[in-house]
Amino acid sequence: MFCKTCGSLLVPKKTEFGKWMSCPKGHAQPELVQKTEIHHSKSLDTIRRIEVLEDEHPLAVYDHHCKKCGHKKAELIEMQPSYSDEDSTLKMKCPKCGNVERLEGKTR
Repeated sequence: MFCKTCGSLLVPKKTEFGKWMSCPKGHAQPELVQKTEIHHSKSLDTIRRIEVLEDEHPLAVYDHHCKKCGHKKAELIEMQPSYSDEDSTLKMKCPKCGNVERLEGKTR
């Protein structure tokens, strides 16, 4: 690499910003940005605490009637296909008794 101002060969120079190729005569190289940028980031999201009450499951938000115990909410479980021409399998899990029911047909 050569200096854009005088055409002399650039030599490696170690600075507080790291290693740079610099002109031995001290000319600045326009394409080399030698500024230190300090970025301060602050999280804009507030922390939300999830409280689980007794006998409630936080993922059981779907309306589904359990055939075993009669509970009205269930957790949706989606199982991906093993082959590309298959549909994904959807199951509903009861948080109260743990019963898993497979949904028949397409639900989307």
